[in-house]
Amino acid sequence: MEETLKPRQLQNSGKIADHRYRDIESFSEKVRSRYKALISSSVIKRPSSASESVELIFLIDDLNNVVFDQQVEGLKLDISEMAYTSTLPLKCGTLLASEFWAGFNARDEGTMHLLRESLAVHDNGFFLPIQDLLVTGKIRPSKESVNVYFVKAEHSVKDANHHVARAVVDLYWAVTDAAHAAVMVAGIVPPSPSHLAETVKRELVARNLVHRRCGEIIDRVYDAAKKVMHREVFEVSGRDFDSYLADADFFIKEIDEFVKEHVKDGVKG
Repeated sequence: MEETLKPRQLQNSGKIADHRYRDIESFSEKVRSRYKALISSSVIKRPSSASESVELIFLIDDLNNVVFDQQVEGLKLDISEMAYTSTLPLKCGTLLASEFWAGFNARDEGTMHLLRESLAVHDNGFFLPIQDLLVTGKIRPSKESVNVYFVKAEHSVKDANHHVARAVVDLYWAVTDAAHAAVMVAGIVPPSPSHLAETVKRELVARNLVHRRCGEIIDRVYDAAKKVMHREVFEVSGRDFDSYLADADFFIKEIDEFVKEHVKDGVKG
C-alpha cells in the first residue's frame, strides 16, 4: 500500500494574506513558464513588511545550466516589465543560485536573513531544504552571524531605553495640555511651558482649586522632559518612569475634576 506523505508547512506562511500570496504565486508561475528550467526558486523577501509593495526574488539556476550575463540582464528587464504591467505592487529582483550558495557557505548576513525571513512561492528543491535545515537548527551558524545577533540585541536594548525616555516627553505634553486647559477655564491665556507651573501654583493651587501637588508635578515632569529633549539624559529607569506616569495620571485626574466643575460657569475670583 502506497503511503501518502504530508508536505512540510512553508516557513513564514502566516506573514502574508492568503489572497495576496495567491496573486503573487500566479505572477511567479507566469515568469517560470516563460523561462522554464532557468529559474529554480521564487521567494518573497519580506512577507511581513509594513510596505504595500512586495519584493519578489527569483533565483536563477546557474548550477545546472550555463547562464550568460546577457541572459541574466534580459531576464531582469523582462521580469521588471511584467511586474510593471501587472496589477500587483511588486518589486522584482534576481539572484544567481551560485551566488546564493556562496553567501550561504560564508554565512553572509544578507543571505542568512533571506533564508530565515523569506517565504517561498515556487521551488524546485533547492531553496526550501536549506531554509528548513536553518530554521530547525540543523545548520550551525558561523561565529560572525552569532556576533551579528549580539550587536542586534545591544541595539534593541538601546532602542528600548530611548523609547522609555521619549515616553517621558509624551507624559510632559499630556500634563502640559491638561494644564493649559485648566488655566484657560480660569480665564488666563496659557503661558509658555517654563512659566506654566508658576501660573498653576498662583492661580489654581493658591486658591485651593486643585491639589497642591499639581504645581510640583508640572515642575518635575517639565525638568525631566527638558533633559531628554536637550540630550542631557538618554536613559530613564523603570522606577523613575513609573513615578512620572503616576504623577501624570494624578495630575490629569485632578485637572479633569476641576475642568468639569468650572468649565460652564468659569472660576469665580
